[in-house]
Amino acid sequence: MQSGAAFRRGLGPTLDFGGDEVEVEVNDSLMRFFDHCAKFVALVEENDAAMCQVNAFKEGPEMKKVLEKVASALCLPVEELNADLVQVAFLTCSYELAIKNVTSPWCSLFTEEDAKVLEYLNDLKQYWKRGYGYDINSRSSCVLFQDIFQHLDQAVEESKSSKPISSPLIVQVGHAETLQPLLALMGYFKDDEPLLANNYARQAQRKFRSGRIVPYAANLVFVLYHCDRVNASQEEYQVQLLLNEKLLAFHHSNETTSTYTDLKEYYKDILENCHFKEECELPKVNVTAVDEL
Repeated sequence: MQSGAAFRRGLGPTLDFGGDEVEVEVNDSLMRFFDHCAKFVALVEENDAAMCQVNAFKEGPEMKKVLEKVASALCLPVEELNADLVQVAFLTCSYELAIKNVTSPWCSLFTEEDAKVLEYLNDLKQYWKRGYGYDINSRSSCVLFQDIFQHLDQAVEESKSSKPISSPLIVQVGHAETLQPLLALMGYFKDDEPLLANNYARQAQRKFRSGRIVPYAANLVFVLYHCDRVNASQEEYQVQLLLNEKLLAFHHSNETTSTYTDLKEYYKDILENCHFKEECELPKVNVTAVDEL
């Protein structure tokens, strides 16, 4: 709620909202869908076994090398350190650099290669918890995806009826945990090979880099256009997609502009056949989490 109010203030007084402060509505069932998805909570969020690849990488040769270097720099026995403690030091360095533009003393502990290893550790966690690791991670976001298209549909219908657009701007404020599953549902940043504990070297050129996909103030914007001069009626409404203020190419065309008709057709299965309640129901029979996922 505070983030939404801050965003509203950041738009400035030049936008006309009728002269009154717009009330920020809290809709956690939509923007925190993951908290309301029993299957995700039980089988991923609260299931240690779901993070087996993350835990294996923490014990792997790449992290072991980083631990040894950090322990040596701090004049500590390596047994007194673990991957979680080293990651805290690295995140402290990262946060101070990103937020305050200050180079923390903790940064001196890490080389560029160390940073790549720790980046991969975080990407592994995001991949298995919010990305492509398990289908439920992204499928649980279909309620938000469908809501976006319902608003777009409404704007198209109002435009066709020559009515004023009732909601020309809709802003939903969430977190990286909201946006990452949605982008996975849409098929973005998916590598041919899954991120695993034992393929760090092969993933050097991976698409799935959470720090670039959902950095601070990450944002995804759907822009709907009404085009008067077109050759066919299906070209009248077109869409662009921007991630972090940069145009994103559509999968079905590899172009940065798509007709709204083509976009809906491409995502037809999600729009028509992804039902939040059914997707998020826990299995009624006793199966292991691995089997279910």
